[in-house]
Amino acid sequence: MKRLLPFLLFAAATARAEWNAGVARVDITPTEPIWMAGYGNRTKPSEGVRQKIWVKALALDDGAGARAVLVTSDLLGFERDMAEIVTQRAKQKYGLERRQIAINSSHTHSGPVTGMVLRPAYPIGPEHEPAIQRYTTKLLDQVVDVIGAALEDLKPATLTFGQGNLGFATNRRRTVLRHQPGPVDQDVPVLAVKSGSATRAIVFGYACHATALSDYQINGDWPGFAQAAIEKDNPGATALFVTGAGADSNPLPRRTVELAEHYGMVTAEAVAQAMKGKMGTVNGPLRTAFDTIDLLFTDIPDRAELERRIATADPAAKRHAQFLLKRMTPSGKLWDRHPYPIQVWKLGDLKMIILGGELVVDYSLRLKAQYGWADTWVAGYSNDVFAYIPSVRVLKEGGYEGGGAMIPYGQPGPFHPAVEESIMDKIERLMKSLPARR
Repeated sequence: MKRLLPFLLFAAATARAEWNAGVARVDITPTEPIWMAGYGNRTKPSEGVRQKIWVKALALDDGAGARAVLVTSDLLGFERDMAEIVTQRAKQKYGLERRQIAINSSHTHSGPVTGMVLRPAYPIGPEHEPAIQRYTTKLLDQVVDVIGAALEDLKPATLTFGQGNLGFATNRRRTVLRHQPGPVDQDVPVLAVKSGSATRAIVFGYACHATALSDYQINGDWPGFAQAAIEKDNPGATALFVTGAGADSNPLPRRTVELAEHYGMVTAEAVAQAMKGKMGTVNGPLRTAFDTIDLLFTDIPDRAELERRIATADPAAKRHAQFLLKRMTPSGKLWDRHPYPIQVWKLGDLKMIILGGELVVDYSLRLKAQYGWADTWVAGYSNDVFAYIPSVRVLKEGGYEGGGAMIPYGQPGPFHPAVEESIMDKIERLMKSLPARR
């Protein structure tokens, strides 16, 4: 029996590491004109559809009772209230805990406005609100349903991971101030899910804004074209795009449909080359963690300052001041912190660090240097898109990503200088909290 024990333990571990995966998708293309998200200079609702947009879900089960569902979307982002509605309903219907659901958005600037995301940026009139409310209500129902559909689709699967490279992301801060550093993250992480010889899902990422287009046609921008191209190259597979730390990166040059399609095609080719290369097998177990930390704001205005801005500021700053005044307490107080979501998944040795807000590239480069360039995947724009998340470097440099974007996002002031270290410290604590591999 003693001789058999190591074999039995090995066999049990092997059985626990066998994956089950499920994939689902739902068409979330607006069926009526709706205000479009991302740019504050639009003056009217959408005028048509260039490309359908989607919410997609990948459910994973490691064979030992651990489950997680990754949700991706062709949207600007989910705010915290929207994500909480989805995750609370998913817990009631499917028994999933908050740590088991990650909601990422491509941050396309050619999708519909949802909820209150980036609201002070837009000159939206009351006549446009009903369409936004109808769309958001339906969207939340669709996301909950697609999570359930992915869970119902669970089948035995193998997972492989590799990385490709791209080169069209440009640090947009340096295009204005050329003396500044221009870091970018050119990695293209790829997770392939197969059942037998059939590829069922391809999850891929890149750290770059989805801002190749800026007209009035609904579409997924270059990530949407990339997903379509990948699915064309892999019949029967679902492509899911996960946005990285691309808050300070733009696709350049841009502003034409041809360029958006081109970036989609070269992204699909980068994914194809990664899949033809050395993709390593991803074993179990699956381990998940989620928590929030309070990120502090500074330089919070009082009522007199907000009233002054309403009287003297430009239209965007005026909308911001009005937005804050409506939310000020009777005693004249505004919130001084925001609960920031931090999520960590480990699929065997593959580490996925899933963060909220518009994350600048410094976080990705620092986290990969700390946890491993070969097997660390950093995502931004997840679970709560409520502000730009600057590093200390960007915060000190200032500019839009360093604090100016708090105006369109409706936040009371810039982040406290402790923002970066607070996030990094919490990530480390969550990583350490995950149980060791069995």
